[in-house]
Amino acid sequence: MKTVRFRGRAAWCVSVLLLAAAPPAQSQSIAVDPQPVRTLAGATRDGAPVFGVVAGATRLRDGTIVIGDQSANALKFFDGQGRLTATVGRQGEGPGEFRMLGWVKPCRPDSLFVFDVFPRRISVFSASGHFVRQFQVPAMPAQVACSREGVFAALSGQATQPPEGVDRWHATAPLLIVDAMGVVTHQLGSVPAYEIAQVGRGWFPPPGGSHASIAVTRRRVLVCPLDSGAVGAFSLAGARLGSIPLRVPPHPPSRGDLERATDALLAYMPAGDVRDTMRQRLLRLPPPANALPCNDILTDPADNLWVVLSAPGDSVTTLRVFGPDDRVLGDVSVPAALEVYEIGSDYLLASGETPEGEPWVRMYRVRRSPAR
Repeated sequence: MKTVRFRGRAAWCVSVLLLAAAPPAQSQSIAVDPQPVRTLAGATRDGAPVFGVVAGATRLRDGTIVIGDQSANALKFFDGQGRLTATVGRQGEGPGEFRMLGWVKPCRPDSLFVFDVFPRRISVFSASGHFVRQFQVPAMPAQVACSREGVFAALSGQATQPPEGVDRWHATAPLLIVDAMGVVTHQLGSVPAYEIAQVGRGWFPPPGGSHASIAVTRRRVLVCPLDSGAVGAFSLAGARLGSIPLRVPPHPPSRGDLERATDALLAYMPAGDVRDTMRQRLLRLPPPANALPCNDILTDPADNLWVVLSAPGDSVTTLRVFGPDDRVLGDVSVPAALEVYEIGSDYLLASGETPEGEPWVRMYRVRRSPAR
């Protein structure tokens, strides 16, 4: 689940930078326009709320954008003119209802799949918003991802408890392949999953600490980072296929990185003394020696891998793009602090905030051309 809120702006344009240390791209070059082609605001001009905390967003074939609004535990449908046309779902336990909406993705053509975190349940809706069915995800997952062909990967959150006498722990967890009915088809073994630290009597993710991100393509499950500075690749049958070096030089996180990471961790808490105290405690934790080499990974319909290199809250969002053959295509920088949710054949869909804290969702144009 991600409930990250962002602030910040930048003044330079998008560029694609080919890496000197990487092999030359063989298939295509990729660029993203610096200005969004569509912006959906979280409030009307007179201040009436439209959506709150964005848990995910996806674009349907007809151009409709669907936003997972965690504040309302509902799906919000917007047409090509940015008008709210439908609201689907509500708080509850029944079919088509949600307790904590985690994400919305197009895990099959013309279908919406919505992950509800606490009941670890995925609900399926038609493109028009009609409830179709639901199924359980085995074990309480720390991460769930899907391919566009309906194959799911789940990184279980039910790992072994921290051993006694430690105050910081790197957990491993089972990585599972699950079909569209919720049945585990393959177990890929345990992989590094997340880092937690003891704060008072509880355990919390430390600012800047490690956490795994997973993605699924037509043929592979990808995990980042599987080890230091690399994306691990597994077949859908569970075989280890090797790793993809990220070529990110190790560097310690800055104070600003740690503060933004802390604010992201506490975004779900209301402002007040409790949040302020927790923020101070988290910032007193020893920082990690190096910044996380990847903060998220996504795939597009061409099976390119997009790795988010920038830290949460950075004023510029930077992604490194790898082709299906694992060659680096380039780096793409978007002049905004973004939470990227989806990359289509010709668009990138993401959310962020205004300086005043109002959420928005934007669509940017992705341009692809044959490499020279």
